[in-house]
Amino acid sequence: MSQLSFADNKRYVEIFKKLVEIYIETGEAVGSRSLSKALSNSLSPATIRNVMSDLEDLGILCSKHTSSGRQPTEMGWRFFVNSLVEVGNLSETEVSALAEITKSAGGKNVETILESASEILSGLSNCVSLIMTPTINSIIKHIDFVLLSPGRAVVIIVDEGGTVENRLIEVPVDVSSSVLDQATKYINTKLTGLTLDEIRNKIQDELDCQEEGVDKCAKDLLENGLGFVINEHENKVIVHGQSTLFAKAEEIADLRDLLKKLDEKKTLKVILDKSVTAQGMQIFIGAETKMFEMAGCSIVVSPYQNTKKKLVGAIGVLGPSRMSYSRVIPLVDYTAKLLGNVV
Repeated sequence: MSQLSFADNKRYVEIFKKLVEIYIETGEAVGSRSLSKALSNSLSPATIRNVMSDLEDLGILCSKHTSSGRQPTEMGWRFFVNSLVEVGNLSETEVSALAEITKSAGGKNVETILESASEILSGLSNCVSLIMTPTINSIIKHIDFVLLSPGRAVVIIVDEGGTVENRLIEVPVDVSSSVLDQATKYINTKLTGLTLDEIRNKIQDELDCQEEGVDKCAKDLLENGLGFVINEHENKVIVHGQSTLFAKAEEIADLRDLLKKLDEKKTLKVILDKSVTAQGMQIFIGAETKMFEMAGCSIVVSPYQNTKKKLVGAIGVLGPSRMSYSRVIPLVDYTAKLLGNVV
């Protein structure tokens, strides 16, 4: 039997689907007797064993021990996700919990909103939540450097859409307000039609060539202050729920490596960054991507828009391949749509 004929065989598909559902619920390899009791038709354990043996030969199922039950392989999970998973509706409790994202968004900056969304999503899915923050790359209208106290200043950035961003920066304790005024005056003559990153590059090139009208303190402020602000604006990966993985350690091939990658976030950023421009939701299973090779894990990820309907980031859930896709998929989808109303 080929994989194609398996997909067309209703009995085989029914047995496989029920096996996966039981495995998701229990986490235990499923035997023929359990399947016989769970199926609506009256298939004997012997018949089911034969089907399971065929599916194992196809690489759809596997067994850890000769006498044990079966569980899906990565190939089996892919078939289940692509063809058999039944996406459910969110419960009232889940909708109410996610509604807090929009209710509490007023007056908060984007990163704080996303931190809250990530924490809520992790709690509801009982998995690790991942959110990549937007890269702010709009045209800048005005920038102010304002001294707050010795050694501390705030950079106020206003873009062409009227969005205001404030960033605290450290400055030398002997820097005066007049130096900040000089930097503010200089930079605002360079803003026309440029993004923050373009402004930094333009000013750096000009200051490397000439320093007329700009003293050394103001030059350092422009270079270091803008560099810090731009780094703060670059997209980051917000992660919540790493502790949920410890209860599922037996299902993850290398928990230590997974936790290391979650901590470093480089691998996650590559996956999420590619997902921003993807057509809708994506599901990565096990070693399907070289960037995320540990077997036994899946990521459900979706891009999200800002209030201007522009794709700006990605949100996802990471957990064992045994995650409840019927719950996780609508949770990720619904959260992504909510973010489009507040980011």
